Amino acid sequence: LYDAKFFYDEDLKQPLEAYVEKLSEVVFQESLGTMRAKTDRVVALTKHLGADAGLQGQDAADAERAAFLAKADLVTGAVVEFTSVQGIMGRYYAQAAGETDQVAEAIADHYRPRFSGDATPATLVGKVVATADKLDTICGLFAVGQGPTGSSDPFALRRSAIGILAIIEDGLDISLIQAIDASLGIYAQGGLEFDRAAVRADVVDFFVTRTKVMLRDGGVAADTVDAVLATGVEEPATIVARARALEAARAEQAEAFDDLATAYARANNLRDAGEGTDVDAALLAADAQALDQAVQTAQDAVEAALAANDYPAALATLAGLRAPIDAFFEGVMVMDEDPAVRANNLRLLNRFVAVFANVADFGKMSKAK
Repeated sequence: LYDAKFFYDEDLKQPLEAYVEKLSEVVFQESLGTMRAKTDRVVALTKHLGADAGLQGQDAADAERAAFLAKADLVTGAVVEFTSVQGIMGRYYAQAAGETDQVAEAIADHYRPRFSGDATPATLVGKVVATADKLDTICGLFAVGQGPTGSSDPFALRRSAIGILAIIEDGLDISLIQAIDASLGIYAQGGLEFDRAAVRADVVDFFVTRTKVMLRDGGVAADTVDAVLATGVEEPATIVARARALEAARAEQAEAFDDLATAYARANNLRDAGEGTDVDAALLAADAQALDQAVQTAQDAVEAALAANDYPAALATLAGLRAPIDAFFEGVMVMDEDPAVRANNLRLLNRFVAVFANVADFGKMSKAK
């Protein structure tokens, strides 16, 4: 206790800001430079994230200040001697130096969540800084070929990714995909040479995989997650929202969605993408005309729902296609002997399947959940 008090008193002889330049003596990672270089990158990424999250005025200034000071306590006597208090001492030193309460709290919180189930940063400023710090580490290590492999994850990048996803889940409204692009751009501007497109793809896939695991651990069926991912969506927050909405809809209308999945799979197997989607209404039988009209209505409704991020409404619209597609298969000879009628029916099925394209691949969903 006496030693701790000694180091604390010695550290307070300089403001926290004075320690930042000393971070140039601490290596972050051999290929990625020092902790001082990391500090500059995290500040730049914090600016991007802060703007995306809607931070303004004092909040935006506090976020950038906290990012600048976040690692400064690593070279203070107390933290060098007692490494477990990093961040905690940073908060005390920031308060002693007259920094705002929000800056001090963000410094302490930027390591959070430290483990699964740990609390996320308490403030939006803290959430932004914590995300910037973790994402800089992930993107940088992937860029130099140090991403996790199999069970090996020496830099705990999976834990960092889960932490970012938890922060987003807890209210940080940002585009993670745009943040990844921003982080890789900062590295490129700093002179790091890497295959930007390949690294971007790897980092995005890394987060998508972590999102998939998180959803499955949370009780969402694997085929529900696969159905959403099959549409090509990459934004974790969107994947989570859509998967949970689809899971809820399946629970509420189990029979309707199981039957719709069966009908979708049948239509998807029969369709011929080469035929296009230009349907000649004059060649359609009665049940085919009914499906054609239902598809036209559904297409507009689904597009409007997705534009409004109303995924449940999009799913409700798709559920409404169950009756017309069932009637179509019951009353129409899809592979009609007349080549013109047959091709027209296939074009109608192309249109039917296309309505689902940006929502979910219902063919991925099995009846046995």
